[in-house]
Amino acid sequence: MTAILQLPAWLGAILAMLAAIAASALPFALIRRLLDDELPTKTRDVAETVAVRIGTIHGLILAIVFAEAQATHTNLQQEVSKEVTTIEHIALQLNQWNGPEENTLRGQLVAYVAAVLQNEWQAGARPQGSREAGRAYDVLDTGILNLKADTPQQQSLRAPMITNMDKLQDHRKERLALLHRGLPSLFWWMALTGFAIIVGFFLVFPATPAHIAILSVYGAYTGLALYFILALSHPYAGPAAIDTSPYAMVLDHELGTSQASSAP
Repeated sequence: MTAILQLPAWLGAILAMLAAIAASALPFALIRRLLDDELPTKTRDVAETVAVRIGTIHGLILAIVFAEAQATHTNLQQEVSKEVTTIEHIALQLNQWNGPEENTLRGQLVAYVAAVLQNEWQAGARPQGSREAGRAYDVLDTGILNLKADTPQQQSLRAPMITNMDKLQDHRKERLALLHRGLPSLFWWMALTGFAIIVGFFLVFPATPAHIAILSVYGAYTGLALYFILALSHPYAGPAAIDTSPYAMVLDHELGTSQASSAP
């Protein structure tokens, strides 16, 4: 199902709408021709009442899940920003350390950021985080804890660096939790089942062009909503993918890996 997210956003949205139309209007037009057009008025009234109630519940479920997916996506963006900001603070403090340990610790910070980029922003990444990023963090954290502050400047920098390392770990854990939250399969069963039930209730009405058009609009909008929910629940790929360029910018600008790699 996630293969549709690999397509351009406009194409994926159109395909989702067309698929929903094909699953609603086409069966309605074909099956309704085989049924008796003269259904009792009372039957139509009861079907319409039940369909409206189920449709209301179905729409409410979609709205709640969409809002939750959007909130999770927004929180993830904020956690990425906080994590990158913390990395920048640590890099700045290392630049101000002026000790023999500076280059070693900078290299360990580079290893952490590179491991996050390479191993923790993939569809198959471990929910608890990559081992490479975890090891890089542990090595950097141990190195900072073992720092010996010999000057007043180093004494004023050591405690904030330790605090920032704790913040970095908290932001990483929260990012991983949000990144892999996803949606339970039960939601997709409820969404598709509700959609099928509402389409089924349309069978009590004759297959006129107006009814087919109305059902097509309903199907297209439902397909579009499900596509957006699917995209928001997969922030590592697709049209709603989180921008990871801030990590690369930290590597290039704050930690100077591009300059270091191009140096003779």
